Amino acid sequence: MKVTDKKSFQDWEDSVFGYGYGTGEKYIFPALKHFLELCNEGPDGICYDFEIIENELTPTVAWLLITILSNDEIIDYGTSPRFGWLTDRGIALKEFVMKYSGQELYDMAVNIQED
Repeated sequence: MKVTDKKSFQDWEDSVFGYGYGTGEKYIFPALKHFLELCNEGPDGICYDFEIIENELTPTVAWLLITILSNDEIIDYGTSPRFGWLTDRGIALKEFVMKYSGQELYDMAVNIQED
């Protein structure tokens, strides 16, 4: 699933992170947004460096997000997940997420579920 609008974001979040009715999303979305902000243009596309992610988000949050996003094909890597890049799906997700604050993403996911 490619995240391109509010409904596809809600569906994606529900399938990847959980419940879609306010259980942890207020903590997940700011971390996800910051992770994606730290993914920058590099020689292999939009890349991340695990050390930067660890320093900014804590090692625990960094590796939970790397694992989850890798399993959902949002990020990919060569021989090590320490240095990876956003896939086309990841780029679409980043473009969508950057339009909104963590609170707006939370409200979006929770409110669409209720509509």
